[in-house]
Amino acid sequence: MRYAVIATVVFVALAIETPVLQVLDLTGWSLDFGLITVLYLAASSTRTAGFVTSVVIGFILDSFSPGGVLGTNMEIMGITYLVAMGLAARFHLSRPLPLMVAVFVCSIMSTLLFFIFSLLFDRGFSQPSRVLLWAVPHALLTAAIAPLFYKLLEAIDERIRGRRARDGIFIR
Repeated sequence: MRYAVIATVVFVALAIETPVLQVLDLTGWSLDFGLITVLYLAASSTRTAGFVTSVVIGFILDSFSPGGVLGTNMEIMGITYLVAMGLAARFHLSRPLPLMVAVFVCSIMSTLLFFIFSLLFDRGFSQPSRVLLWAVPHALLTAAIAPLFYKLLEAIDERIRGRRARDGIFIR
């Protein structure tokens, strides 16, 4: 139940964000809600359930990127989850600064993975310079919003589990 709700939250966030950014012609300024959620799952879930949910989130991301190769984001989110598990074991991702740094690093990593996978597997990949050009602004924007979205996921998780989390994002 918990993982289905978390995946649904990502779906709803993307369903709201994608058309709004397209109408405003600001698609380069998108937020990577999937990445933030994968980091949350790495910090708060069991290994198998978190990995499977991360791959499902990658499938959701693939469904919102028309024309791409199906499975690219699934693979990227799976790899990101494995890297994030290592980061979550060493840093308190429930605190804003470590979370923002981890999101920035993972966002750059996922952009590079997307670039490599697109070059290798997507014959229609026509804008490689645009992907690399927007990597740092996209990572900075996602890192800036990460504590707020992480807090939302934490609050939803508390509600589902029926208890308070032991360590809030802004409370020590």
